[in-house]
Amino acid sequence: MSPVRLAVFFDQNIRAGGGYQQSLNAALLVQKISSDICEPIYFTRNKENVATLASHGIQAELIELSLFHKVHTYLRRLAADARIFKLLKRFAKNSPFESRLVQRKIDMVYFLAPSGWARDLDEINYIITVWDLCHRDDPEFPEVRWNRNFEALERNYLAVLPRAVAIFVDSELGKKNIVHRYGIDEERVHVMPFQPAVATLESPSSEPQTLIDIQAKYNLHVPFVFYPAQFWPHKNHVYLLEGLCALEQRHSLCIGAIFSGGDQGNLAYVKSYVRKLNLDDRVRFVGFVANEEIPELYRHSIALVMPSYFGPTNLPPLEGFELGVPVLYPDKLGLRDQVGNAALLMDLNDPISMADHLKNLIDDSRLSIQLKELGKERLRYFNSIDRIGILKRVLGDFRWRRLTWE
Repeated sequence: MSPVRLAVFFDQNIRAGGGYQQSLNAALLVQKISSDICEPIYFTRNKENVATLASHGIQAELIELSLFHKVHTYLRRLAADARIFKLLKRFAKNSPFESRLVQRKIDMVYFLAPSGWARDLDEINYIITVWDLCHRDDPEFPEVRWNRNFEALERNYLAVLPRAVAIFVDSELGKKNIVHRYGIDEERVHVMPFQPAVATLESPSSEPQTLIDIQAKYNLHVPFVFYPAQFWPHKNHVYLLEGLCALEQRHSLCIGAIFSGGDQGNLAYVKSYVRKLNLDDRVRFVGFVANEEIPELYRHSIALVMPSYFGPTNLPPLEGFELGVPVLYPDKLGLRDQVGNAALLMDLNDPISMADHLKNLIDDSRLSIQLKELGKERLRYFNSIDRIGILKRVLGDFRWRRLTWE
């Protein structure tokens, strides 16, 4: 029996943050599957990803579509009427995207991230990744409602998920939501939890002072907490700022914060909130940070504080666990399940809960040590999940089914 010719589609931009890191983890995971089961061929539409994958020993092909092909793709997606669709197929049997894959004799596509490109596959089967359904969990946030994003996401999931051979999700709650909201058969949804970013796993386990002096670099003269996140409203940076004020007012402790991540439309508002609370002297916005510096930002900090509304899982808590940094995380369905007893849980309606946790961390060194040990234990649980085995079973089942047609 021939191996599955698997197109691994890595289309995330490095500035996408956690989504990019998870796509990279998944791409590297495929490399570990034996060649008798799978023959991976990597594709991307992002030129930067070709160099990134090459640095990990993976050669990727760049897919570039002409203006004509882009227009053709757009019209195909609009053609809800079967007669219009048949008319378009007279000009080209396959979409431009699928035609490229047919030329390479691809059996199946593995989308490492949620992707609308699966809508353009009529003949080739695919498996797809869904990180979250936050547009359904928290529809009030602007980023869900801007430019009718809610409707666009729903159209995409309704078109893509029922036709998928398999769907990979980050958690049991994610699986439950997929099955419940889109009527997907439970056995087609597989839980593949997040892993820490490659740069975090490869970071040398040395004391932070031997590498980069973060406080000197960013001219910060007080201890700080760290929050790596894009500046979306749902990331809830203002909660952290309110928590710093509550810590000073309630416990007379003055600490700062370092925010890393790109602007997604909310950075100006967060900066104005910093000025409003008179925190300019101890809050730093460091933008997009190189991979080698991220571990040092963690290690120098008092704690990772992540008051995000979106989940059910996120990457930074796992990185905090890996690097031995205490984690403060939301007491919210799904998110608290990710960290178990290895993090201090915050009430997102009460910044005082964040302040009290930080006070306890600062005063009690044993609490910090305990959290580091619990974090390592939580990581061992996630690492014990046989991700390769899950992917091999999906591909193995497909190989037998694929024998039934030419």
